[in-house]
Amino acid sequence: MPQYAKLSFPFDFLARFTYLRRLPWQLALVLLLILLATLVRILTVAGGDWDKALVLLLLAATLMVNSCRFLPEDKTLLKRLTWRQRLPAWGLLLLAMLIFFRSLQGGVGIKYEMLSHFPLLLLLLAACAYWGGAQAIWIFFLPVAICALVLPNRELIALAISFPLRLLSTIISVEVLQLFGLDLTYHLTSIYLPGSEIAITDACSGIDQLEVLLFLGYLLVKSQHTSKRWSFIHYLLMLPAIILVNALRIAITILLFIFMGEAAFDDIIHTLLGYALVLAVTVLLWWTGRFFPDYVEAAEKMEPKQLQDADA
Repeated sequence: MPQYAKLSFPFDFLARFTYLRRLPWQLALVLLLILLATLVRILTVAGGDWDKALVLLLLAATLMVNSCRFLPEDKTLLKRLTWRQRLPAWGLLLLAMLIFFRSLQGGVGIKYEMLSHFPLLLLLLAACAYWGGAQAIWIFFLPVAICALVLPNRELIALAISFPLRLLSTIISVEVLQLFGLDLTYHLTSIYLPGSEIAITDACSGIDQLEVLLFLGYLLVKSQHTSKRWSFIHYLLMLPAIILVNALRIAITILLFIFMGEAAFDDIIHTLLGYALVLAVTVLLWWTGRFFPDYVEAAEKMEPKQLQDADA
């Protein structure tokens, strides 16, 4: 029988810092410089949203630490890379330079602002591949992409995600309230009550809490699973959890508006509901983790038992 996920944070996750020993100092320096450069950019450019960007940077750093477990245990292997093993690094470097200079000439150009950071991503991955081999490209792709692509375009990505989150939450909340006999309708992200209209804005979509939820969810999932497959599937459940909990928050706001009027939109109530959303999504994600079998953990526990049976 498979064992099921159990919370082992923080001890299991803190033990992952031992994987940093597998990093050659050159690759460790590259990753550290990426994090420091991103931190400087956040503090100088991010403005009032620096705290949200800082949480994403913390997620990238956590991903880097956890990704080191995919490096070879003997880091001297990375010190003896041949020129053939470093060809992917040179290929990425040439591709980054080609895209960059073509964009300057205007021949091809980069039509979308988000893709303008793509040469930087290739350049950073080339540095990782030069000191960590071709495997470092996929090992550190996600944390490097967060630093090079996601963080510079965080507001653009947030706007793109916000509308579907608002729309789905609005539909669910209104449809459920209609089942209980409330007289209200909706159109897209606007809710209509007799004599009143409520617009569900970006602040009501759960997008303001997304960075914190991504970070807490990652720590939670990695502390509950040793299987990559189940941890990934479990992590994906965060999206429907956010939608459902946010729909509940909108429904509560509507009920408060019916009984309290405009006072339901006070900053204190809005802030408390935001904290409640983070707590509820985290608890829901933790609770659903028990339904995911961790076959890796089960195999490790069965091996000693099989050996005892063989000796008998």
